[in-house]
Amino acid sequence: MPIVRTRLSLFGGDTVVIRCSEKCHIHLMCENDAEQEGRHTGFGDVLTVNNQNTAYVGIPYKGIWSVLIDSQCDSLEHSITYLPA
Repeated sequence: MPIVRTRLSLFGGDTVVIRCSEKCHIHLMCENDAEQEGRHTGFGDVLTVNNQNTAYVGIPYKGIWSVLIDSQCDSLEHSITYLPA
C-alpha cells in the first residue's frame, strides 16, 4: 500500500490539484501557521477527499500544508500541482 507525502507552502484561495492513476484517499493537513494564527496546536485543519482519482481542494488560509495520498495500488502514478489565487 503506497503512501505519497509532500509539503507545500500555500496561500488562502490557492487550489491544490491532485491526480492519481487509481482511486485513493487524499488528505491535506495544515502545519505550523495554524498554531501561529491561534487556531490549533500541532496540525491545523485537515481536508479530506475519499475514493477519487482527481481532487481540487481549496485552501482556506496561508500555511505549510502536508499532502498525503493513500492508495491500495502498488504502482500509483500521481501529480500534485496548485493554482494560485
